[in-house]
Amino acid sequence: MSTEIFTEDFKTDPWWWEWAPRPEPVRTAPLPADVDVLVVGSGFAGLNCARITATAGRDTLVVDAGPAGFGASTRLAGYIGRFLHYSIQKLESKVGKEKAHRLWKESGDAQWVLLDLIEKEQMDVGKLYRGRFTGACSPAHYDAMAANAEYINKNVPFEYSMCPASEQHKEVGTDFWHGGMILHEHGTLHPGLYHQGLMDAAIRAGARIEGRTPVLDIAPEPGGGFTVTTRHHAIHARDVVICTNGYSNTQRSAVPWVRNRIVPVYAHQICTDTISDGLMKDVKPSGRAVLDSKTNIFWDRPTPDDKRIIFGARTGHDDGDLRITAKKLRDLMVMVYPQLAETKISHVWRGVMGFSFDLLPHIGQTRDGVYFATGFCGSGLPLGTYFGQKVGHKLVGNPEGETEWWNHGFPTWPFYNGNPWWLPAYIRWIDFNDRRGSRGHIVRSG
Repeated sequence: MSTEIFTEDFKTDPWWWEWAPRPEPVRTAPLPADVDVLVVGSGFAGLNCARITATAGRDTLVVDAGPAGFGASTRLAGYIGRFLHYSIQKLESKVGKEKAHRLWKESGDAQWVLLDLIEKEQMDVGKLYRGRFTGACSPAHYDAMAANAEYINKNVPFEYSMCPASEQHKEVGTDFWHGGMILHEHGTLHPGLYHQGLMDAAIRAGARIEGRTPVLDIAPEPGGGFTVTTRHHAIHARDVVICTNGYSNTQRSAVPWVRNRIVPVYAHQICTDTISDGLMKDVKPSGRAVLDSKTNIFWDRPTPDDKRIIFGARTGHDDGDLRITAKKLRDLMVMVYPQLAETKISHVWRGVMGFSFDLLPHIGQTRDGVYFATGFCGSGLPLGTYFGQKVGHKLVGNPEGETEWWNHGFPTWPFYNGNPWWLPAYIRWIDFNDRRGSRGHIVRSG
């Protein structure tokens, strides 16, 4: 395969790490033998939970199998906004109209909690608050999108406007979509910088964060609390919180109840080489982040400095070699934006998202009393931040921990053990249906 599409310094690490390198853990003191709160997972949920419990005076330790933030938190696209995979009508049919509206509104509130936290902690996170364009992959998708938005707005008001195909070039420099919807309250940030800011906030509150400390087992103790066995030694913890999301299967014996309810799914992204101001304006005249109306979506956004474009697609696929993935993603990107045909790729990377079987986030406690916040289904930035904060407040008894989402039911499949062997076939089925539904395009997801 030709390497001409790659820059000379091409990397298979996230572009985000150029601005926010992952810190290698340096242990200056032995791990404690006893803690009040032990949080497993150093992503957005785990760190925000630790920030709350440490602020409340609870001795808090965060552990992670890899360097802090090495997983999806510093690999994702950095989208701010509301995002549930259910339509509000489907949620109504599942839990009833009134509860569905409360759940939908609360999931939307997550973005305001995120923005308030950034302001409170004075984080410099490369925020671009320009709204989001959701492209319709067919005229039928556009009509359904408009009808769904109108229904949502009548019940849970939000700021949006429809953009017909005739006006699309004011938003995006492509004819690929058939118009779309503009979500005016949405934005983006630099997830690496945000993770660093959240980690600093948790440490300021008194939490301790230890990377390269995989958890091997969590066992309830007869007198209360838990024995948490790590690779280094056992720790007694009064409370344990699981915030491993898409990486739950890597902690196989720690909390199998959570592991058996989370499906790990790869998400892939590429970053272009630096492009000219004129080309950026041609591709993204509004500067908005983009995603589309397929199930297996395309998404793209400018970097915070407006010098590059990050493009993602082919969720759930595994090519083995990330260079092959980069080529396929670039082909899709050029299909959407032909003017990028001469643009090289500087980075490709992937992370692991955690999907629940009902495509909803989950927060609560197991029968053994282990707290969890997980199943963010590709929306870990706002929802991970929000539910991590909720579980932290709940653990220390603060009224701010009340949520409609607490223990609302967390399904699994018979005999599922955290290994989704059937996922490749399921992804192919989704891609097939996306191709059928995207009339007017040949959408090559694979």
